[in-house]
Amino acid sequence: ERLASSSEESDGRASDRQSTLVATSRLWRLAAVGALAAAGLLCLLGTTRSSVLRAALGAAVGLSDVGAASAAQAQSLAAQELTTYNNNNTAPAEDLHDGNPCGNDEEEHLGLCYEKCTILTDQKYAHRQSAWTCCNAAVCPPFTMMSCCKHNMGWCSGFDIAGMEEGKKICPHAPGVCLTDEELFLDVCYMKCDTLTGGAYPYRTASATCCKTTDASCMFEDGVKDGLNGNAITNATFDVGGGCNDDSESTHCKPHAPQESLTEA
Repeated sequence: ERLASSSEESDGRASDRQSTLVATSRLWRLAAVGALAAAGLLCLLGTTRSSVLRAALGAAVGLSDVGAASAAQAQSLAAQELTTYNNNNTAPAEDLHDGNPCGNDEEEHLGLCYEKCTILTDQKYAHRQSAWTCCNAAVCPPFTMMSCCKHNMGWCSGFDIAGMEEGKKICPHAPGVCLTDEELFLDVCYMKCDTLTGGAYPYRTASATCCKTTDASCMFEDGVKDGLNGNAITNATFDVGGGCNDDSESTHCKPHAPQESLTEA
């Protein structure tokens, strides 16, 4: 009964949001196609129209056949993942009594979880003073900031990152962690794209979009007859948490904020 309820929840959300997600994706594609078409007309004035049409059609059809098959398989795997019993959503191994609401490899600073300065600086500067600063003392003596502290500026890079167990060089996040079958994206826990797509589209680039790579090709959909070499797929079934169909009230089938109950009792 719980399995059927979780399945109906996912199906309802998919039907309500799928048209909006796909429409947004198509608007991006149309804008890109328009820009490329304008540039192409200027470059191809000396080429016969028939040869251009044959080449473009051949490229688009070839891409569509391969891409559409890959996208269809990934979406089928996602649907199967959400309708079978889930025993992969275990809680990460955390010390629940250390007073730290962040992951074991993280420390809290001004309400956000950062990778520990001890890890980032090989124990040399253990005290975090800001998003970009680690120091060798909790309070540095006057006029010693240069020798007392080490700075590494960046936006979600340098010292301004979450722990590596939460994701590779992602932004600091609210206290708590995700389940082991989830990934943190823009401070929200989602079921891993790698799990949902059987490893075919392992990188999450939006709430309902998974991609084969991490480059600009993720702006375009895989398997679409637009002649663009897109590597992303957008589907409402990807907009889901890792707690579906697990017979547990403490996990979430919907995307959710990191859970402090997993880091501190």
